[in-house]
Amino acid sequence: MAISPGSDAAFSSQKSSLSESPRTKKYPLTEEEIFYMNCRAAYLTVFKSSLENIISKDQLYLALQHAGRNPSQKTIDKYWTPQTAKLNFDDFCIILRKEKPTSKAELLKSFKQLDVNDDGSILHTDLYKLLTKKGEKMTQEEVNAVINLADVNADGKFDYIKFCKLYMITNEQCLKTTLEKLEVDSKLRRQQFGSHIEGFPERDPSPVPKPSPRIIRKTDQETFSNKGDSRSSLLATSRKFKISVSFTITMEANSNRNSKLTEPNSIKVFGWTGELGPGIYWLIPSTTGCRLKKEVKPITEEAQLVCRDETGELFLTNEFRSTLSDIFEIIDLDGNGLLSLEEYNFFELRTSGEKCDEDAWAVCRENFDTKKNELTRQGFMDLNLMEANDREGDPRDLWVTLLSMGYNKALELTEACPFVIDIYADKCKPRIKAVHMEPCSGQLEKAICKSVLDKGDAKVMDGYENIIVHTHKRDTWITSVIENKSDNKVIIHINNELSKNCINNRGLNIFAVEVAPKSAMVCQHVMPLDERQEWIYNCVYSLIS
Repeated sequence: MAISPGSDAAFSSQKSSLSESPRTKKYPLTEEEIFYMNCRAAYLTVFKSSLENIISKDQLYLALQHAGRNPSQKTIDKYWTPQTAKLNFDDFCIILRKEKPTSKAELLKSFKQLDVNDDGSILHTDLYKLLTKKGEKMTQEEVNAVINLADVNADGKFDYIKFCKLYMITNEQCLKTTLEKLEVDSKLRRQQFGSHIEGFPERDPSPVPKPSPRIIRKTDQETFSNKGDSRSSLLATSRKFKISVSFTITMEANSNRNSKLTEPNSIKVFGWTGELGPGIYWLIPSTTGCRLKKEVKPITEEAQLVCRDETGELFLTNEFRSTLSDIFEIIDLDGNGLLSLEEYNFFELRTSGEKCDEDAWAVCRENFDTKKNELTRQGFMDLNLMEANDREGDPRDLWVTLLSMGYNKALELTEACPFVIDIYADKCKPRIKAVHMEPCSGQLEKAICKSVLDKGDAKVMDGYENIIVHTHKRDTWITSVIENKSDNKVIIHINNELSKNCINNRGLNIFAVEVAPKSAMVCQHVMPLDERQEWIYNCVYSLIS
C-alpha cells in the first residue's frame, strides 16, 4: 500500500503517555520532538546504535514498520536504488518525514471501494482478486494468511472495519513498546541520534532551551544543567567532562541589509561574485536551517486528482492538471517548453528512484505527444493519465509522485522551494548543467565540512589533539564543524547558553553530538535572531567522559 499523509493516529498513545512525566508537564513536547522520539525508538529497535547503518532493503522495511509505516515495494525501491549501499539514521528520519503513517480513514476508504453491500465486509473471493491481481500482487500464501485471521474473518467475509481497528491498535502498541524500551534504557537515551546532514529539523526560535529527541532528554540533562542558571550548569558539568574548549565571537549588526551589489543587467539577484580558475565547479543550493521552518498546516480536505466522465472514462481534474503544469515548469531545466530524457530522469529519480532508459523513452515518444524527440506538456499530462488508468483510477501512486515533489494533500507546495541559478562571467561563456544528487548522500554535509576545515579557525581540545573544533565566521552566520581523527567515537556536549541574540539550526541551546571515528560532522549553524542588533556567539564544547 502506498503511504500518504493522514492523521497521525499512531502517535496518540505516545502523546498521552509522555504527558505523565514531570518534565513534560512543565515543558510539553512539540510535534517535531514527538516525531524524532518515534524515529529514535524505531531505529534503536532494529539497531544497537544510531551509528549503525541500514545496509539492506529488509532492514529498511523492518525499521519503517517499527515506525508505524506500511511501505509498499515501490516506496522501498524509491529510497533503496541500485546505487544505494547504506542509509544512516538521518536518512531514515528524512524518509519518515516524507512517508507519513496511514490513517484509519484512509484504510477504510481503500477497502470501502470493494464493499458492494456497504456492510463493512468484503467477500473473500473479491479480496483475493484485489490482492493478487491489482497493484503490488501478493502471493496465495500471503492472502491466505490474511483470510485466516480469526478476529477479522467469518462466513467467507473479511471484516475490514475490525481489521483497520486492529491495524491501528497494533501500530500504536508497537510504537508504545519501543518508546517504553527507550525510556528505560538510559544508556540509549545518552546517545547522539544522527550525524546532522542537510535534512536536519528546523525549529521555531526560542530564548528558552527546548528538549529534542535528537539530544539528551531533560532527565539526563539535569546532570548537566541547574534549572536555567548557565554558570551553575557549567560548574555542574565540569565534573562530567574531560576537557572543554570555547569560542566567543562578537558580530556587528547588519547595517547593509538593503545594500545592493553591482551586478550585470541580465541578472536580477545573485549571491556571490569573485574570480575562479578554469575547471568544473559544483553549485549546491542550501540553507542553514536556522530560519526556514517546516510548515505545519492541517489539511481539511484531500484534493481530487482524477474523475470519471459520463461514459466512465478517466480524466485529470483541473486542479491536478494545474499542479502537473507547475511540475513540468520545474523539471524543464533549459526552459524550452519540452522535456528531454535527461530532464525527465531528474523527475523520475526524485519520485521513483529509477531512471527511464533509451528503450522506454522510445516507447514514450511513440505513445505520447513529443516534439524534437522531447516530451511536450500535453504528453506529460497524458503520461500521468495513463498511470491513473493503469491503476483503474486509484490515485495512490500519483500521490507518491506529488509528495516526492513537495506537495501536500491540498496540492500546495510546502516541502520544496524551486529556484533559478544564473551565471555571468566577463571573460568566458560558462555553461551550467544540472546533475543528480543522490538522496541522503551527505554531499552537502561533506562540502560544508571541507569549506569550514579549509577556511575556519581551529581549536584543539587540550590533551586530545585528535579532536578539533573548526569555526567559520561569515558575514551573516557562523558554522562549526567537529573533526574526530581518533580511532574511537567521541561524544561532545555543546552549550550555547551564554550566546546573545542567536538562533541555531538545532533549535536548542544545549545538546550533545556523537562523532564517528575518522570523520568530521557539521555541529551547528548559528545566525542572529535580529540582524539589526549586535549578536554574540559564545559556545563551549566539552568532551564527555
